[in-house]
Parts: sequence; structure tokens; C-alpha cells
Amino acid sequence: MNLYESINRIKSIMYESVKDYEITTYGDIKSPNGMIVCITTTDGKHIGETNIIDFENGLSLSPNLTKFMETNNDMFNQDNCVYQYSLDIDQPYQRQGWGEKLKHECHDIIKNLGYKYATNIVRHDNIGSQKLMDKLGYKKIEIREFIN
Repeated sequence: MNLYESINRIKSIMYESVKDYEITTYGDIKSPNGMIVCITTTDGKHIGETNIIDFENGLSLSPNLTKFMETNNDMFNQDNCVYQYSLDIDQPYQRQGWGEKLKHECHDIIKNLGYKYATNIVRHDNIGSQKLMDKLGYKKIEIREFIN
């Protein structure tokens, strides 16, 4: 590797470690409404947000999660899993990787709180979210019956 290639490699490693966004959380994952995780630009412009909640409160909050667990309750237990819902990226920032960055930040929060798994419910016609879940390595479980 010549000097020019080495310098470019070092620069790219440096840029990868610099975040071009900030994460702010509101609430508690173990509260009835869970935690809101917001992503903003470094100058404070809102990019998007999502919610994470423990399973006990998630079951009270979401009829969809309750319906899912009626047929898939052997996969998770309330101590090792959280429910992530309502990923919303503002229109000007869509399709630029912000949803993926936000999901990665949520994964870090979840791991730091001692949880092993996150579950999401995505409509079958939400192709963008389906692709994001695939990219992030989520296991897909299809439910054929109607869920709101």
C-alpha cells in the first residue's frame, strides 16, 4: 500500500467514527409509554424518532403485540426482550440511512440496559421497513391473519 492509499484509509476510518447526528432519549423503557429515541442533526434539526418499551408495558400498549404473542409466546420472555415501534423518519431525510442509524442506536441502548432481543411488527405492505429489518438481521415471522 502506498502512502496516498494509507492516508485515504486513515481518513476514512476517522470519518467513520465521527457522528453527524445526536441521539436524545425521553422517558423510561419500563414506563407505560416506554422511551422515545430521537435522532437530530448536530445543529438540532429533527430527523426522526422511534419508541422502545419493555414487554410488560408493550403488551398493555399494543393490541398488535398482544395478538402476535398469542401465537409466538415461546420465542421471547418478558425479561429478555423489548418491543420497538413507530419508526418515523421525516420526509427530507428518508432513504438516506437515518432509519438504520436510529435502529443501531436503539440496539445499543437495549443492550446497555441488559436486554437480548428487540421485536418489531411491520405491515406486509411496508416494503421499506421490511428491507431495513432484513438488512439489520431480524428474523421474519409472518402472520397471515389481520392485525391492525
